[in-house]
Amino acid sequence: MASDGTSAGTAAAPGQHSLRRDVVGLPASTFQGVSHMAPAAGVILGAGFIASSAGAAFPLAFGLAGLISLLISFSIYQMAKHLPSAGGYYTYVSRGINPRLGFLTGWVYFLYDPLIPNLCTITVSTYVAASIQELFGVPFPWWLYCIVVYLGLGFITFVGLRPSIRTAITFTLLEVLITLALAVTIFGQHGVTGHDLSLGFSLAGTPKGLSGLAFGLIFTVLSYTGFESTIPLAEETRNPRRSIAWAAVLSVIIVLAYYLIFGFATVVGWGAENVIKTLPTAAAPYNTLAHSAWGNFGIAILTLALMNSGWGCSLAGQNAVIRVLYKMGQVGVLPSALARVHPTYRTPYVASIAMTLLSLVVLLVLGVLLGPANGFGLLATVISVGTILVYILGMVSVPIFYRREHPDEANLFMTYVFPIVGVLLLIPVLYASVWPPPAFPLNLAPYIDLLWILIGVALLVYLSRTRPKQLQAGAETIFTETGVAEGVPR
Repeated sequence: MASDGTSAGTAAAPGQHSLRRDVVGLPASTFQGVSHMAPAAGVILGAGFIASSAGAAFPLAFGLAGLISLLISFSIYQMAKHLPSAGGYYTYVSRGINPRLGFLTGWVYFLYDPLIPNLCTITVSTYVAASIQELFGVPFPWWLYCIVVYLGLGFITFVGLRPSIRTAITFTLLEVLITLALAVTIFGQHGVTGHDLSLGFSLAGTPKGLSGLAFGLIFTVLSYTGFESTIPLAEETRNPRRSIAWAAVLSVIIVLAYYLIFGFATVVGWGAENVIKTLPTAAAPYNTLAHSAWGNFGIAILTLALMNSGWGCSLAGQNAVIRVLYKMGQVGVLPSALARVHPTYRTPYVASIAMTLLSLVVLLVLGVLLGPANGFGLLATVISVGTILVYILGMVSVPIFYRREHPDEANLFMTYVFPIVGVLLLIPVLYASVWPPPAFPLNLAPYIDLLWILIGVALLVYLSRTRPKQLQAGAETIFTETGVAEGVPR
């Protein structure tokens, strides 16, 4: 074992290719997290679900979810300093707790992050279709938009991380600038001082009290999901121990500030009573706000912002997922073909192609069977449960890992208090996501999650008997500063 607890590094076998080094730094890594959270889409697409339960306490729900996400990001900060790996939470839990639970964490990770591009795309497609119909009177099928998006995703993730990140940064800046300009316009038209801040930032604004706020948190926590997507880029990031650690924290802080501003602008623009009564049933509530602020141009420019947001979210998610597939294929717990790296573009191209095709099929099937709106609701609830489980396991790993391997670096707040408080805050959100059971088809989500976990357990039993060394390697596949992936079994 090496001095830091990993096994000795092994060079890549002749003829094999590794991911390209030093592609992104701290700023680009931070934008990876911001893009994956899809700030504009996070508010616009979840508004109906959040308002239906949290009411006018819209900004409060985003603020509390941001606090939870910040505590989670501190846990990532702690682990990334010592475990830079494309495996992400798979590696963190494998090393922090044990490899078997790490495998299950990686398995549950596939229950949420691969689905986030679907979540972004399916709902954006309905907004695009509605906007084109409203502006030009021309019907536009939602599924055509989805196919175009995934063709673009497949191409750009195939040809490299650098163009992917640059595209995501450009689109994210556009969506943030457009939606913040809309917020400023709303504040200018309606004023801020005349609105009761307590309705937006206290339980006084929600008609369902604490239980309504808790259910609203399901969707606001989901709106922050993606800041951890900085982790799988570790092998392509400059100074990954520092950059990955800080990128997660900074991306949450940036998006938290954005959500508070745009969330409160929503309450101001609609009015506290209308947020509760009419916003949840509005077909395109932000088209209404944009039209009142800027006319038909507002609808067009907001649709552009939403398309940018959905694209950036999908692209960042795809970048993260294919690298976790790559790492799990590299250690042998998933098919080794997923670890193949393109000789020219130095991307995990097999994982990219497989993920693109699988995601598109799932998206189209869900949209056809349930309709885009119900497909979004089901996906959101499924993703929320998977996300919370992975976050909890990741935070539990922190004190265990530091007590065992780095007791001299343990810090009362960062190592113990923040992870424990984060777990305690997530438990009520997890409970609210499954009880009381929501209406169909959202009530199917817990059963889908449970079935996926049971399949993972069965696969774990099989791998424990047939590939025990590969399972153990999950705790040791750490990417070192010298460019060697340590612990990968030969």
